[in-house]
Amino acid sequence: MQRRFGFALAAVAVALLVLFAGLRLSHGAGAAAPPAVSEGAKKEGVVVWYATMNTKDMALTVNRFEATHPGITVQTLRVGSAQLPARVITEQRGGKFNADVISGDELQVSQLIAAGAFDKYSPTEANKFVKGTVDANGYWVNLYQNTTVIAWNPARLAADHLKAPSNNADFARPEWKGKFGIDSAAFNWYLGTLQGGKNGADLIAKIAANGPVLTSGHTATVTQLESGEFDATPTAYGYLVDQEHEQKRPIAYLNTNPLLVTLNPVGLAKDAPHPNAARVFIEWLLSKDGQQWIAQEGGGEISSRTDVTSNPRIWNPRAPYVIVRAPDPSTYNDAVRTFRQLFGIPG
Repeated sequence: MQRRFGFALAAVAVALLVLFAGLRLSHGAGAAAPPAVSEGAKKEGVVVWYATMNTKDMALTVNRFEATHPGITVQTLRVGSAQLPARVITEQRGGKFNADVISGDELQVSQLIAAGAFDKYSPTEANKFVKGTVDANGYWVNLYQNTTVIAWNPARLAADHLKAPSNNADFARPEWKGKFGIDSAAFNWYLGTLQGGKNGADLIAKIAANGPVLTSGHTATVTQLESGEFDATPTAYGYLVDQEHEQKRPIAYLNTNPLLVTLNPVGLAKDAPHPNAARVFIEWLLSKDGQQWIAQEGGGEISSRTDVTSNPRIWNPRAPYVIVRAPDPSTYNDAVRTFRQLFGIPG
């Protein structure tokens, strides 16, 4: 009897250990770095992250990492997409290698790679990501992706007797003249429209000629739309509009067909001052735990991991989409210049 009781206790103990281990894994580090890297990271004790992620989501992501990796502190610098390349290149050319980990829009990350600002690093679970979201040359893996959607203010549409736009071509119609906004920094929307169809260049020229209100940044565009400064915009980020809609803000949106997808890769900075902590941080960011956190709790961005569930309202991997690819570095400046000239954007 005592022997059977002892076996029962042992079985319970094993079950509890398995349960706790499972809980620890589900809330812990995800993909594990090699022991030597993990020990080195603890000795370094800090990792410096330069990113274009919005400040709130960046802070939530850092808090999650630090809670699961005691002893490693993340120091952050939030930089606008347009400013990221200049900041990093200026520092590195001046002999200041301050950043350990860099993440941002693929357009800017490509510029930095061309300038030699990244070191190659292949994370453990890079094979878990959708095709096209891992750099073939080994410099980056996609941290999260954004979608560009059409958004509108229902009250403004009603006041102006307009129907909700169903595609980008609507913004070239006469009744929309001067009644929509275009983010002056939405270079990804411009490239995606060019890459998404054979008549993209002609469509953009017609939209530009239709007198859009120019805004500055994705958040500002949504804020101005909600305040009624214009009726609609084709340059809103899906996750941001969805958050606002769920909070009962005066905004609605439509996923385009095909949906424009912008990658936001993460990689190891050249000559990172805390290389071990940088690797541990990147491993966690791209792990299932890190990606699920970013997709569901850290801001609602879309994960490119095949085993992570993202918000189905803004992402259906079976629906048509176009991944906006960065232009060749030799043609990048020409493309930016053309975009600015079309919309009368200074600079």
